[in-house]
Order: sequence, then C-alpha cells, then structure tokens
Amino acid sequence: QAMAGKTWTTEVYDENKVDMAAPKMRPKPPAPSPSRLVFFSWWFEEGVKKYIELRYDMVGKIFQIILNKTVALKDVKIAGRDGELLQCWDLFVGQKIDVLGKPTTLMQANHATLLWLEFHARRLLKKALELENEIMQFKPIPDIVHRMLNTRNLSNGSLSVRWVMKHISMLTTQLYRIKPAGAK
Repeated sequence: QAMAGKTWTTEVYDENKVDMAAPKMRPKPPAPSPSRLVFFSWWFEEGVKKYIELRYDMVGKIFQIILNKTVALKDVKIAGRDGELLQCWDLFVGQKIDVLGKPTTLMQANHATLLWLEFHARRLLKKALELENEIMQFKPIPDIVHRMLNTRNLSNGSLSVRWVMKHISMLTTQLYRIKPAGAK
C-alpha cells in the first residue's frame, strides 16, 4: 500500500514512428592537465632505503626534488642522456635519468600523472595507427603501433610519449615520400 501514493510516468511512442534523432552521447572528458607530474623512486644505500620524489612543474618546466621525504631542492633542471633538458614528454615510469649525478629509474607515478601519460599515449598512438594504416595502402610495413596497442598496458605510464611523437614524425616523413601526389 506504500506504493499507492507514487505516480509513475510512461513515455508513449507512436506505433509507426521511428526516432531519427542522433543518440545522445556523453561528451568526451577533458584532457587531464595536472600542474605537475610526480614520479617516485627509491634505492638502498648502506642498507638504508632512500626515497626520491621528482615533481616536474608543467608551467615552469623545472623540477622539484624531495629526498627522503624531507629535503627539498627547487628549480632544478635535469638533462637527458642526449644533453637536452627533460620535458614532460620525456618522463615515464621506467625512464632512467641522472638526478644529482645518481642514475635513477622512475619507478612509480601519482594518479594524475598516470592519467596524463595514458591520455597522451592513447591520443598519439591513435594518430600513429592512422598513419601506419595509410602507409600500408602503398607498401607493407611492420604494424608496430597496432601490436603495441594490443600488448602494452597504457595505464601504468610506462610508454615513452616522446618515442611515440618521434615515431609519428618518422611515419609522416615515410608517408610523404611514398604517397602518390594525387592520392587522398
């Protein structure tokens, strides 16, 4: 009897009418845009576990280093093995970099960093896959991106976004060289 007070509504459809409206799709979520990327690493020194937290400021393009959760070094610039200063595109879980003269492997990242890395990896891999598919119309090439999408876990932040960007550049150059001028 508690249901007696409830009112129920029912949509009534015309028998012979087809709904031609486009389905309502959920809007794409915005791209993650953390103010900084945060990575963690650790090692043992004389039997003691040492921690390091690397924070990359996306605006200032500089690092902040937290050693053993207490000592902070601000406004640090870190160069990669090629001598160029590291940027956000160069950082990923598993990346080996020199921090204050010590070889360091980025072992973990915080959630916002992982979301940012996954978003850009998926976005760029989609573009690379389109280029690979277009090139394959003219000549066979290894389907590196297709295999990568089917075998790699992109949510763990272990894919180098810089590598994907370089791969896209290489594929674009390759497509430019082989694609006939009149082809679409």
